[in-house]
This record gives sequence, C-alpha cells and structure tokens, in this order.
Amino acid sequence: MKYLTVVVMVLISLNANAESVGDCKGTPSSAVTSLPEPLNKWGQIVCTPYGHIITNKEGWIWSNPGSYSPVMIPSQMVRDNPEPLANESYFIKIEMGELSGKEAQESVNLFEKGFDTSESKPSVYSLNVTSSSGKSLDFKFFDYGNSQWGMWCNKECDPNSKFMLLNMAKEPNQ
Repeated sequence: MKYLTVVVMVLISLNANAESVGDCKGTPSSAVTSLPEPLNKWGQIVCTPYGHIITNKEGWIWSNPGSYSPVMIPSQMVRDNPEPLANESYFIKIEMGELSGKEAQESVNLFEKGFDTSESKPSVYSLNVTSSSGKSLDFKFFDYGNSQWGMWCNKECDPNSKFMLLNMAKEPNQ
C-alpha cells in the first residue's frame, strides 16, 4: 500500500490540464477519461500502475481531517494488495448530479454531524463511479463556496468518512 501511495503522489504532481494524466497508453475506448462538472474543478483521473484513480487536481489536496492522508477513488476498488493492472482497471461510468430539497438537506444534516452547523447552505452533489470490474462506489460532495468536502457513501453515507478538498492556491476563507 505504501508503494501505491508513493506512485499516486508522484503522478499527482503531473500537469493537471490534460483530461487524464500518467501513462494512459492502451486505455480502452470504453474508459471514462474526463470528470463531470464540478468534480473536474477539484479532481482529475490519473493512470497509475494499479489502474485509473480519481484524485486531487494539481494545486488541490484531498485529505482526511486530522490524519493528512491522501484520498483517492480507485477503479480497482480493493481495500489492500492492489494488482498491477495499469490501464486494464478503469472507470466505465462517472456520474455526478446536484441534489436538492429533502435529499440534499438530509445529506447536509448527516455530513455536519460532529461539526458546527454552517450558516451557509452548500451545493450537494451525488457521485457514482463504476469500474471495469463492474463494482460501484457512491459519494456525496458538499460545495460551501470557500470550502469543499466529500463523504463516502457505499451502502450508506458515513459521516466519519468525510474528507477535505483543499485549494492550496487560495487563502483560507476567501
């Protein structure tokens, strides 16, 4: 796992202006190679020796609060011992939609457990990704304007799984 983290950190430093970065040669045409709005503002697809991942865009850091460990969404979708599948593991579906009404408010209420309640109402997005293996993952993203957050929602959303999306080029609270 530590090798995967090192590989990811190296690849993250690559130019983020391209739709996907890393060694993407041989990626099947069925692979999704760009992210929907607004995820493409904060993230990018990176081709790694362990498959494609969604992770922070250059100038951004996705991190777990308090642990400063990087956050990524792997197409291989395994907890440990990823196989060196390279471009054989990729996303076949990446869908993001804005939530509204009761569904958005319930998501915010769950997300803000353990936090001070924000006076501003965030835009709430649901993300579903499906890999070439057929496995899927779900997330919620919260855009407060001057801060962005994510939360893993596999079987159900877990407020303990929240992660920060930090824009390192921007002053805090600007």
